[in-house]
Amino acid sequence: MIIAKRLKGKAIAAWLGPTGEAARRAVAGLRRELLQKAPSRLDLYFDVADPWSYLAAVAARRLVEAYPVELAVHVITPPASDVNAEPAMRAKHSVRDAQLLAEYWDIDFPGQKEADAGWIREVASSLIRDRPAADQLRAAIELSQAMWAHDRKALTKLLGTWGTESSNAINPVLASNYEQLRKAGHYQGGMLAYGGEWYWGIDRLAHLEAALAKDLAKDVAHVVTPRPQADRGPLALSTKPLVCEMWLSFRSPYSYIALEQIESILAPYGVPLELRPIMPMVTRGIPLPNVKRMYIVRDAKREADRLHVPFGEICDPIGPGVENCISIAYWASKRGALLPFAKSAMRAIWSEARDMAEYVDLRHVVERADLPWAEAKDALGSPEAPKWAAANVADLNVIGLWGVPSFRCGDFVAWGQDRLPLLADRLRRHRLANPS
Repeated sequence: MIIAKRLKGKAIAAWLGPTGEAARRAVAGLRRELLQKAPSRLDLYFDVADPWSYLAAVAARRLVEAYPVELAVHVITPPASDVNAEPAMRAKHSVRDAQLLAEYWDIDFPGQKEADAGWIREVASSLIRDRPAADQLRAAIELSQAMWAHDRKALTKLLGTWGTESSNAINPVLASNYEQLRKAGHYQGGMLAYGGEWYWGIDRLAHLEAALAKDLAKDVAHVVTPRPQADRGPLALSTKPLVCEMWLSFRSPYSYIALEQIESILAPYGVPLELRPIMPMVTRGIPLPNVKRMYIVRDAKREADRLHVPFGEICDPIGPGVENCISIAYWASKRGALLPFAKSAMRAIWSEARDMAEYVDLRHVVERADLPWAEAKDALGSPEAPKWAAANVADLNVIGLWGVPSFRCGDFVAWGQDRLPLLADRLRRHRLANPS
């Protein structure tokens, strides 16, 4: 059984590696050449209610100015329920997160709270009109700016300029476009598609620009760069001593990638780390459809390679493997050894194809963390461990989040390993505000 899972892990690594990526891009290029007879095209999937879609639209405008690439804009519905289990929390968090991104990446985002539902429909009624892609992108940006700024006068004027369609046409058009998105291989707005690969707006621009520059024989334009540090001066995170809490799941590849980085980010500032393990989403009743699972693992591989984190030989720990990890994590936390165990287990799961349901692999992970296997084995099945994990979920929900990895450090609250550069910047600014 263990040998079979090792071989499966190597097969997954091969599929995720350069050969698999090259094959996907070759197929996409052949499809363009033989079926579409069209030049390279950038597809933007725009969800009116989604702040990340607005940021992606701003990035798309800069991309088509910098690279000779066609653009197509697809206005879609919000994500379906099978990929958006917490729509209310997501709506609130997306505005907060877009504010953080815009401030760091030097982009104007006027939103302070969720957009008005009636205004969202009005904007959608304009964006379902048939118009050239360049005009559609401009309309999406202008209308969204007014909507997020809650500027009724400006929005009314823009709706008059761009025109609208019947409100009865909104749902059929947006739903049809969303269905096409799912068929194409993704599930939410704010996405840019190019060359058979998916890029989530601002967070994946580096990967997208590298592909565009290579295919189009252009220098990388760096269309979005961080706001100058001179404009990001002192800003205290808290008046109390800082602690960085990190919520993670042993089944989350992004948690693994974040765990490999977090110590180096906190160390220069002497900020202690408190790990908060939780059970995977599927065990908490949150579905993970195949379209989402496939994107996540490919995207995680891409990010791991960028950050030089070993990744790809995978053994999914769902079921007894996760339960074992939570039990030992709870026991290790009582010994002050949760971090070394978590790092050892994550590396085993995501880069070594070790099976956390098998004692031989679990023992290797425990002893690599310099922990006694006999005691760890006795901790398996502890009734307190799942209660501990559930309490961590409850605390995560209190800060308005539900997924991992998530972070809280003073007033900084964020979700995703992509936000670690923003955390590092806030720590730098906190030190400037508290030089002693």
